[in-house]
Amino acid sequence: MAKTRYYGIKFPTQIKTKKTLLDLNRTSADRVKSELIHLIFTPEGQKLRDPLFGTNLVKFLMDPNDNMMWDDVVMHIKDKVKAFIPNCEIVDVSTEQFNEGLGLAVNLKYSVKEEDGEVRYYELQQAL
Repeated sequence: MAKTRYYGIKFPTQIKTKKTLLDLNRTSADRVKSELIHLIFTPEGQKLRDPLFGTNLVKFLMDPNDNMMWDDVVMHIKDKVKAFIPNCEIVDVSTEQFNEGLGLAVNLKYSVKEEDGEVRYYELQQAL
């Protein structure tokens, strides 16, 4: 019988079963996705013993919505991912408004260098 391999706790955390208590990542690709969500949505300075972990996306809220600001946001995310998730690289970041401009969906395309040495591409869509 093959032993199931887990790759850390899935983020956002959810209680799934009484056996494992928390939902766990079953693939390395799921682990990277969880790490991305955790990194991007954690405000910088929030994590104890690692004050540089997270992003400063909140500081961009009151900036004008123009190409220069958007380039700063994308560069900030890319720099943080490079620092904290070394086997992941952001390929593209795009946004789309919905609900008459009241909602925003972010589409993040990224590549992951897997354990077998291959580079695979993934996409993460998140509504904010």
